[in-house]
Amino acid sequence: YQRRVRGGINAEYGMEGVPHTNTTVSTIEDGKAIVVSLRPDWLLISHKEFDGGITNKLVGYKDEMDGLMENMVLLRMYGNNTDLLIDRKKELSNHINLAKMGFATPVYMTVNNGYFYGYVDGDILTTDSVRDPKIAPIIATTIARMHCKTETQHSDPVYYPKLNEWLRNVPDYFSAEKFPALLKVVKSKSVLSKELQQINKKLLSADLEVGFCHNDLLLGNVIYNIHKNSISFIDYEYGDPNYLAYDIGNHFAEYAGVDNVDFNLYPDEGYQRWWLRFYLEEKHKCKGLGAVTDEDVEKLFREVNFFSCCAHFLWGCWAIVQAINSEIDFDFAGYAAMKLEEYFKSKDKFFDFI
Repeated sequence: YQRRVRGGINAEYGMEGVPHTNTTVSTIEDGKAIVVSLRPDWLLISHKEFDGGITNKLVGYKDEMDGLMENMVLLRMYGNNTDLLIDRKKELSNHINLAKMGFATPVYMTVNNGYFYGYVDGDILTTDSVRDPKIAPIIATTIARMHCKTETQHSDPVYYPKLNEWLRNVPDYFSAEKFPALLKVVKSKSVLSKELQQINKKLLSADLEVGFCHNDLLLGNVIYNIHKNSISFIDYEYGDPNYLAYDIGNHFAEYAGVDNVDFNLYPDEGYQRWWLRFYLEEKHKCKGLGAVTDEDVEKLFREVNFFSCCAHFLWGCWAIVQAINSEIDFDFAGYAAMKLEEYFKSKDKFFDFI
């Protein structure tokens, strides 16, 4: 049923009881009008546009009289045609349910093209801070708790069906005008389809643990709060059941960064085994399992490196779809070529690890 939110915004109760208003937010002022209804006691509302998003537009609103970043309200506006890549209802459901479990901030209101939610205070990781010996173990244990404590409605891993779905939106052939760099790596969609079938054959023959995964733990989605010495994850739009080792392999692949990608920053074997032991110890503690053995570390090490390779393939295909549909100012075509080139390089090293 309809209700009138403070400030005059008409809203109805939507998913999981979160208010929804039948409004499309097109401008920062549109968003501010809704924030006024959510925070009627705020006297002087300012805004900040956040950079770095390559799927959505993000705007933060805060009360200048209060000044505390932790009280900021974020507006997430979906990017153009991103519904080809992202199930927005599932994203919202993930966020709401993860907030209940303490892994995400509250969702305050939804609109037709996005939603308003709480701000995570802290700093996004950099290629240096992600491997800081004081921070990296906290990342490992936080991922382990997320894998251990989150529940899913189904247990089918999303990797293969999601990529199959994305490839349906990829053209059969790539134009030299749009994809000059990609053509040096991949000549047509048929090549990608064959690679995906090879990957799936490996997945079907392996004994791999499945559970809820973030599926996009790039540096910008991991927040470190120095005052609390804690790690938080943001942007659960790709969250779904998946191979748990994929979440870690993808995270390691993202050590290379996004803006100035350097694949030489991929963590070496010694570092990985050190990191993985923190993850496994927390996971065993959470599940009431025995001591972590060298065999446990070895098995996960092999799976993680295989999936780092698979992650390059997935984001390469994702970037092709984005290059065709997105209006965000980012070189998706070049990113696709770079990720797929790294996939083929890492395939030579890691494909037979499982």
